[in-house]
Amino acid sequence: MAKTLGLRKNPLKDERETAFKQAALKVFSSKGYHKATMQEIALEAGFGKGTLYWYWKSKEELYFALIKEMHEEFLQLVSEACRRKATALEKLLWLGNEIVDLYYRERDYCKLSWKMRAEELETFSPQYVEELHDYVRRTKRELEKIVTQGIREGILPPFDPYYLSCILLGLVEGMEIQWLEDSQAFDLREGMGMALEMLMSFQRRAADKTS
Repeated sequence: MAKTLGLRKNPLKDERETAFKQAALKVFSSKGYHKATMQEIALEAGFGKGTLYWYWKSKEELYFALIKEMHEEFLQLVSEACRRKATALEKLLWLGNEIVDLYYRERDYCKLSWKMRAEELETFSPQYVEELHDYVRRTKRELEKIVTQGIREGILPPFDPYYLSCILLGLVEGMEIQWLEDSQAFDLREGMGMALEMLMSFQRRAADKTS
């Protein structure tokens, strides 16, 4: 009989971990990394600080655990789009809508990710900085596959696929920043819709030239 005991999840542990992450997200979002303390996070979660250290050895490790979750989910979306049996335009349309849903669902995670990248990257250990950069590189590689397909299918101009991938990713990140800074002035869904419409119009022009 196969051993299954080691594969069982501890419901209490999962519940505590979730509570700590939610508390950390709230405290980090309101106070920033430097001013937040593990004691405050533990109190917010309703547990002792010693229990919090059972899950994460330091404030830095906990902070990065939150950042890591967001980048992993973003990477998974791009990878899933890449694997879909569809045209490049269909993949990008699907991906754009999924990214918007992710951002609205995890707005506070988005804030933390940008704060780390834009303001606090130099304060983190090299191992965390490199891991963050690795997520970005892997995301670009997956997106580059879709872009290469898009060039082949004529919906994107025949430029360097890597640079096109960076440009598309930069467009998404730029809209994300505008939305995070002032969601009343910039509606992310509308902005993404316009960006995707530009892609579709490019395809229509390309089709007209070949017809």
